[in-house]
Amino acid sequence: MRECGCAGRQCEKVQFTELTRRAFLGRVTSGAAAMALASQLRWLEQAAAAGCAPRVTWPDYPVTPARVYRDQHLQAVAMPLGGIGTGSIWLDGQGRLSVWQIFNNLSEPRIPGGFLAIQAKAGDGPPVVRVLQTEAEGPLQPVQSLEYEGGYPIARLTFHDEALPVQVTLEGFNPLIPLDTADSSIPCAVFRLTARNVGAAPVEVSLLATLQNAVGSRGESGIEGVRAAGYGGNHNRVVREAGWTAVAMDKSPDPMQTGRVIVRSAAGPEVEGSELFWLSGAGALSRDVAEVLADFAAEGGTVLADGLTPAFFEAVAALRDQSRDLSQLGEVFEDFERASYEGWTTSGDAFGKRPSRGTEFGQQKVSGFAGRGLVNTFIAGDGPQGVATSKPFRIERRYIGFLIGGGAHAGETCINLRVDDKVVCTAVGKNVEALEPASWDVSAWKGKQGVLEIVDRHSGAWGHINIDQIVFSDIPPDPLLRQGTAIHAAAQAIGLAWQTADDAAIREGQQVVMTEHCPEEMKSRMRDWPIAGYTRLRGFASGQNGYRSLVATPEGDPLILEGPLGKGRIILALAPGLPWSWGSVLLAAARGTPLKDGDRLVPGHLGWGSMALAAFAQDTAALAAWSEGEQLRQFAADPRGVAQAAGDEAASPAGETINGAIAVPFSLPPGQERTVSFAITWHFPNVQRFQHPGNLYSRRWPDALGVAGYLAERIDSLWERTRLYHQTVYQSNLPEEFLDAMASQTVILRGPTCFWSEDGYFGGFEGSYGCCPLNCTHVWNYAQTHARLFPDVGRNMRVSDFVTYLHETGETSHRQHTRHEAFIDGHCACIEGAYREYQLSPDTKPLEEVWPGVKKAVDWMIANFDKDLQGMPVGHQLNTYDCAVSGRNTFIGSQYLSALAAAERMASIMNDGPAADRWRAVRETGMKNQDQQLWNGEYYIQIPDPRPAHDYNTGCHSDQLLGQWWAHMLGLGYLYPPERIRTALEAVMKHNFREQFHGFTQVPRRYIPDDEGGLLMCTWPHGGRPQPFIIYADEVWTGIEYAVAAAMIYEGMIEPARRIVTMARSRYDGRQRDGLNSGPGGNPFNELECGKFYARAMSSWSLLIAAQGLVLEGPRGLLGFKPKWQPEDHRSFFTAAEGWGLFVQRREPNCQAERIELRHGRLRLKELAFELPDGQKPVTATVTVDGKPLAATLNREQRQATLVLNAESTVAEGQAVEVRFDY
Repeated sequence: MRECGCAGRQCEKVQFTELTRRAFLGRVTSGAAAMALASQLRWLEQAAAAGCAPRVTWPDYPVTPARVYRDQHLQAVAMPLGGIGTGSIWLDGQGRLSVWQIFNNLSEPRIPGGFLAIQAKAGDGPPVVRVLQTEAEGPLQPVQSLEYEGGYPIARLTFHDEALPVQVTLEGFNPLIPLDTADSSIPCAVFRLTARNVGAAPVEVSLLATLQNAVGSRGESGIEGVRAAGYGGNHNRVVREAGWTAVAMDKSPDPMQTGRVIVRSAAGPEVEGSELFWLSGAGALSRDVAEVLADFAAEGGTVLADGLTPAFFEAVAALRDQSRDLSQLGEVFEDFERASYEGWTTSGDAFGKRPSRGTEFGQQKVSGFAGRGLVNTFIAGDGPQGVATSKPFRIERRYIGFLIGGGAHAGETCINLRVDDKVVCTAVGKNVEALEPASWDVSAWKGKQGVLEIVDRHSGAWGHINIDQIVFSDIPPDPLLRQGTAIHAAAQAIGLAWQTADDAAIREGQQVVMTEHCPEEMKSRMRDWPIAGYTRLRGFASGQNGYRSLVATPEGDPLILEGPLGKGRIILALAPGLPWSWGSVLLAAARGTPLKDGDRLVPGHLGWGSMALAAFAQDTAALAAWSEGEQLRQFAADPRGVAQAAGDEAASPAGETINGAIAVPFSLPPGQERTVSFAITWHFPNVQRFQHPGNLYSRRWPDALGVAGYLAERIDSLWERTRLYHQTVYQSNLPEEFLDAMASQTVILRGPTCFWSEDGYFGGFEGSYGCCPLNCTHVWNYAQTHARLFPDVGRNMRVSDFVTYLHETGETSHRQHTRHEAFIDGHCACIEGAYREYQLSPDTKPLEEVWPGVKKAVDWMIANFDKDLQGMPVGHQLNTYDCAVSGRNTFIGSQYLSALAAAERMASIMNDGPAADRWRAVRETGMKNQDQQLWNGEYYIQIPDPRPAHDYNTGCHSDQLLGQWWAHMLGLGYLYPPERIRTALEAVMKHNFREQFHGFTQVPRRYIPDDEGGLLMCTWPHGGRPQPFIIYADEVWTGIEYAVAAAMIYEGMIEPARRIVTMARSRYDGRQRDGLNSGPGGNPFNELECGKFYARAMSSWSLLIAAQGLVLEGPRGLLGFKPKWQPEDHRSFFTAAEGWGLFVQRREPNCQAERIELRHGRLRLKELAFELPDGQKPVTATVTVDGKPLAATLNREQRQATLVLNAESTVAEGQAVEVRFDY
């Protein structure tokens, strides 16, 4: 069991590291990534067309109120405000901006100095200043209380304070416009403050927003006021534009941190070109320095190393002396550079199928190995164990040497020499990842046969071993072992010639000298680098071996050198503290390709970025810097005067930052109100999540001020369209708990669970701790929200499934930080998802892109789990319960049938008749066999294999009809007899639903307090609980609850479905619940499982799909509804391939009327499908669009009525489709 509480594989702490640009470009130009990125660029181009307000005013239907939180129900409330893959700021139940996850961080820090406030003065009364939250900020007093309406994506807070002469409300949001992926992916949080004068006298009001310049904090803890380790040189600048004002916040690059240096265009995207890297304060030739130099020597590019000391040059000289030919004195037995373990016999799971290439996911940095490959048994974490045994060899030389790192567990993480089947020599690691030379004197066994074994028999901390470069030699093998290592390669690549290196000083007042090789721009920057001491190289001659001096002392000693480094170039700065103003010019000159207009070099280290605070109003006042509460109070009292006296720019000293603020003062007559919009924007482009670099938003904007400018151009339309979405959802007359579940859990897509990389890859964890990566197919199996609201996201994930990470055999990867084996439920979900993404597309192009992979995946599934074509998966079937179930069962079996049915439909669309026929035969056989063999009279059971796994046997599994849930949503029909499906769901409700958990032990994890209830995974009402059983049988997950409830809705079981959903949402009512795994619990926007904001909870959207009975096939032009909820009087929000709106159905004794209001986008229609009451045969059917009749043919099959339009019709935004059936 891992710290997060899951038993899954590859769940380790996430480490975000940096990636070289060559790796980034390799990813971007690969076919799969290019396909995904091209898709994103298409919707970015469409964004400009979407930036207008809604065109019509729709009927004022009754609204189902969003949930409101008060008093103790505010304890745990925290709504993340952010876009898809942008990071977010949490607005909590006290009105605070309580968690900041905008720095590419998974931590949950609170950044001080960021809040909203008001000063209000009525007539001759005293001014009243309040922070718009229920906790004080320094001397600024809070409001007395607040109410929090939590209808995501809008948090509407109403503040109460008897002393305030105005009524104040806050609407916090990030634009969410279904189908408009671009404008729903903006790195910002918007705050609409409204003040209403409820008194009899005019009121002078100042609305205030303030923000700390947190660039450099990296989301780490330890900020005290304006002080933190990463602060210093923070810079604020007031920017005034027509209609808006901003405080732009960034940070000086100095002192420069080690990392990439990136060339970006004026618009934001990275510019192709030679790789650039800055080694800051390099000092001596350490392992880390050597690895960078060796990489550039091998691959090309330019590296700048500053602060080089005499020790650096001494190490280079010493390593050169060791470079004589040692081949006669030793031989390499194994270097692990092959793509397999050829020559070795491996057992267990610790070694993988091939040698490691370095640092594995979740591992500290591995260094010190030679070449590109090594043994690293962390390849699957510390858990797996195994042994690798070499081929036998005759001991003929005196020494056996090797590089070793990893765990220090004697006999458990080690390398052994065996002679006569006995361990005669052994070595262990030192609980460090760096490999170091080690050796044995084996002369005592000369002439005998030996074998080497690499052992990993430990699963706890440091339960792995690193081995590389095994050599046999006649001399102590240290020189041989260093050959091929990074430090050796770096020393050999530096061709600089000198005699000695020592410390020296420049006399005070002396100026350095530019040589003729120095870039011309340096002339104006000569005073930027104050130098006291430097490393003096004696015997250096400029031009020798291609090295030349760029800057020198007055005596001619070189201070900056430039020359070849293998395939690359190196700039050597022999004094510390080289400023960005120098280094950026040197790197730009060495790059080879001149910068185009607008191109600029920017630091590539993780903390680099920018923030902005903006107000979209006239007559604003901005304060570039404040650090004490009293300064802010004075600013609130006299915004323009204080701002004018303070100036428009400010910078902070070392170790500190500054806060900025904006105020909007105005007069408010009695009975009047005014709304002002503020925004916080951010731009932190440098991050490496596994093999995926950056953030997609950095391709759209150059910095946070650019984001603010984008908002300024369309703030009204973004608000109106977000509000229209919110309004349309809550105009649905579905049960309140359904709307609450589906709307609140949409936040998962736009919170800390998901990211969108600059290379176009959309990535989602299971939950927000980085547990567990990545696009886990068996968890995202349940998620529906992302694909229904933003089909671009679903299509992106299918490209990853069926192009990027698909095995050649057709096996999918259940996780995508590396290629993994398939979990069969997730494998089925990928196939079902491909058909869903087709239905949500306007044409067949997305399906055409992934179809070859889909076809291979279907055939792999059949070949590996159903060889006899009986339609019943057999063998061990890995699944979402972090274990395998064996044999015949409907948990996996129903998904197998649903996947086959979806594949059959896709094959027909792709004109692959033989595949469709083949898969149909298997499906039809399986439907019959599963129903006949697994029905026990009450529900579907499992018949395990002779070799059991984590089974459930006669248990009543809540997921026993998971595939039927999918089949209904996709319009694939019934997999089993409908009456049995209903009976099985009744059994699930009867046996698995509990009103409370007193006396029941939730294991291995507890997500529910004892006095609350929920739906268990599996129970054994008739006995027969096996050992071992499915690991999480005694837990409750909301993602399962919603899926089961939606399956019940399809069968007309409305009341049981409501009980399940009501219970689930009652556990997240805003009251804090301690003592829960992944907790605390109770936050309405954060449903717990293995991590916060757990992706499985996006199954909640299926409640809507089931309640409205959506029928959709975008490329075919088919749209329809068969409501299960109140078919006589039904309203519900819907999404289609290119548009969304509100569907309304009403039944009268003699007619049925349908109305489809298109509120955004467009609809391309060819067919309309509806369901009529039992026994009704329509006499006439009419169709109109915007009041104009359309000719159509009515087809009737039992209760289904389909209208086929004589000609395709495109419905525009603002129009309504109306259909009337008269009986």
